[in-house]
Amino acid sequence: MSEKEEKLIKGCMAGDTACQKQLYLDYGPMIKGICTRYTADAEEAEDLFHDTFVFILVNFKNYKSITSLGAWLRRITINKAIDHYRQKARTKTTPIDDLDYEPGADVLHLNESLPMSKLVEFINGLPDKYRTAFNLYVIDEIEQDEIVKIMDETPTNVRTLIFRARSILQKKIRQYLNHEEYSI
Repeated sequence: MSEKEEKLIKGCMAGDTACQKQLYLDYGPMIKGICTRYTADAEEAEDLFHDTFVFILVNFKNYKSITSLGAWLRRITINKAIDHYRQKARTKTTPIDDLDYEPGADVLHLNESLPMSKLVEFINGLPDKYRTAFNLYVIDEIEQDEIVKIMDETPTNVRTLIFRARSILQKKIRQYLNHEEYSI
């Protein structure tokens, strides 16, 4: 741990507003990025970001130096995003049968360039459960058995959610690339 990070941690534990501001500047973009991945739109991401940051500041006294500050903040943010997802899932349900899904989609190999903003747009357009399972497994590299516990789903449902999320993304990417091909 660097001297700067150690000073930042001690200051945040003591409630030093200058250190809290520096924490916001140093780690805010990472936290906001995670919040954006787990929400459907920018406004919802902003709300989750602010809720998460306040939670971090209030609970900073629980930080243990056995993990890096960045890893600790990342874990808290993912947990807050999952809590947000669970709360939202209780009030909204989307029957899987109603979703636009093409069975048997094969693996897509990208040889062409796809703008990152488009990929993020496609991921954010996934239904909540699909987006959450996909983010946990592909982006955050969490094992499926842990995702089962986090999402309170069966192992089969988690595998299905990940598979269908990938299939939907592959279809959207294909459509985007085919459209781009013809517009040149």
